[in-house]
Amino acid sequence: MNWLDRCRRWLAAFGRDERGNIALIFALSTPAVVLISVGAVELGSVQSNRAKLQDIADTAALAGANELALAIDDAAAIERAKVFIDGHVSEWKSAPAVTPEIAVILRDKQRVIQVVLKGHTPSFFANMLPPGGWKYHAEARAVAVGLTPLCVLITGSSGSKMLNVKDSGRLSALQCLVHSNRDIVVEGGNIAAFQVQAVTSARGVISPTAGTGASPIDDPFRDLGLGRPGPCPAGGPVDLDVKTGTHRLAPGVHCGKYKMGGNALLVLDPGDHWFIRGQLEVKEDARLQGDDVVLFFDKDSKFDFKDHATVSLDGRKSGAYAGMVMVAARGNTSDFGISSDNVENLLGVIYVPDARVIVEGGKAEIARDSAWTVIVARSLELKGAPSLIINSNYAVSDVPVPTGVGPRGGEVRLVD
Repeated sequence: MNWLDRCRRWLAAFGRDERGNIALIFALSTPAVVLISVGAVELGSVQSNRAKLQDIADTAALAGANELALAIDDAAAIERAKVFIDGHVSEWKSAPAVTPEIAVILRDKQRVIQVVLKGHTPSFFANMLPPGGWKYHAEARAVAVGLTPLCVLITGSSGSKMLNVKDSGRLSALQCLVHSNRDIVVEGGNIAAFQVQAVTSARGVISPTAGTGASPIDDPFRDLGLGRPGPCPAGGPVDLDVKTGTHRLAPGVHCGKYKMGGNALLVLDPGDHWFIRGQLEVKEDARLQGDDVVLFFDKDSKFDFKDHATVSLDGRKSGAYAGMVMVAARGNTSDFGISSDNVENLLGVIYVPDARVIVEGGKAEIARDSAWTVIVARSLELKGAPSLIINSNYAVSDVPVPTGVGPRGGEVRLVD
């Protein structure tokens, strides 16, 4: 047997030796198995990091959107989202390096908070696979829906100029929503609010730009009982026309005309005051005061504040009409006038569902001292040069805000 035959026999024997095959396979496959195992563990960690980073982006956007619903500027909402991100990343063991980019953008005339998170971790293979290590990207956008406090609601859905600001009139509602179920027309004056929207159209100087095509908002008090508690007191209507002195009026049914002029003072005692078939007029330098009161006007009654009269009313603090300060019966289509220079405090809801509120006069700041005011009326008109101030400091008042206005239920949600 020559040497070539011996080599062939030896190779054949080696091929039949299972111990040799196993050893060779093990030697060749071990590094690959180790690499695959390590890679699988790292890929699992990468997927977990990506999912967790997206969760943080989503929840941070929602937290920022909740703040955005009440913020006067964007900074508070951005800071809220940033604090949320920082807190969650600090509690994350072996967290990647995270760089946040937070902004408030405008989409379909809505302010949307956008959160972009960029993350990085080195890879097991000395940042060679993938080159530069693992990079992550998470993005989320969120918006608040129905959370802006409602402070001016125009319920009329027919006719023109349902919310009308003329001449040099100014309507200021910087922390809340001004909504018209019809149109908004600003002719010479301006409206400045947190949010302004109309079902049909809006024109004039409005800041921010009013949204149009909004869904109608139903009358939040349509089920509120407004039936008067009883007939006029015995003796029929009693007219009061005075120019001096202090006069007190107990709660109950008041029939007739109540006219306060000169420097007279009318004090309304706490409770429900029903004005029937008459008028409450406060003019010249007269004063009207009331704490924990609501003034009702039947379909044949109205109020009129003018000249330099001082008016300071705090709404009901409890009971069926808690939060209300002045209410007109359904079917009352009168014009309720505020033309005094000193209507400083109207704390509560002014509810005149079928009537018009007219605010006029000089450069007076109407309701400026009220912690909060809400107007729900068929229509609202400002003319001359008055400034109607709608404050929204709900938390500092002991007059509760009725359900349906002021801070409302709603949601924050993610958007594409």
